Amino acid sequence: MAEALGMDVEGAMWRRRAAAIVRRMIEDFWDEQTGLFRALHDNRPIPVVTPFNLYPLWTGQLPDNMRDRLLSHLTDPDEFWGEYVLPTVARNDPHYDPEVMWRGPVWANTNYFLIEALRQVREYDLAHRLRDKTLDLIMSQPGIYEYYSSRTGQPPATAADTFGWTAAVFIDLAIQASREERVE
Repeated sequence: MAEALGMDVEGAMWRRRAAAIVRRMIEDFWDEQTGLFRALHDNRPIPVVTPFNLYPLWTGQLPDNMRDRLLSHLTDPDEFWGEYVLPTVARNDPHYDPEVMWRGPVWANTNYFLIEALRQVREYDLAHRLRDKTLDLIMSQPGIYEYYSSRTGQPPATAADTFGWTAAVFIDLAIQASREERVE
């Protein structure tokens, strides 16, 4: 933002700070064995694999090998990819339950964050596929729900209907998709 405003010195300072935060994040949270970033609670790793373990993609500053490993988790149908994406807990995680809030259903806002992250790392085709899967999922229902089963695509009984952030995500993604159609 500083650079866009012509404040080059401040922009350079913010870029240095961002790079330092990414280095620290890698040092403190990257798990080479799993190829994921750890999430912590009370300074202990949370033993559940979720899309949050992939969010550092959003920085656009990860080394290629880390980016590629995170992308392989994202696109693995045993974990996050599949007909209905992205579950809030990896499908092969023992805590996965596609019907229980934040234990495996699909949330449009989580998908939105990862669509943006994929754009940051120039994975445009994958971002478009995730966007289209998200739009298709929302449009497959008679209403706009809080979340959807990652197994069936149906809203679980506990999912609120007429949900604001799902509607907002839908509108933004639909506008993005319509703009691309006009360009092609």
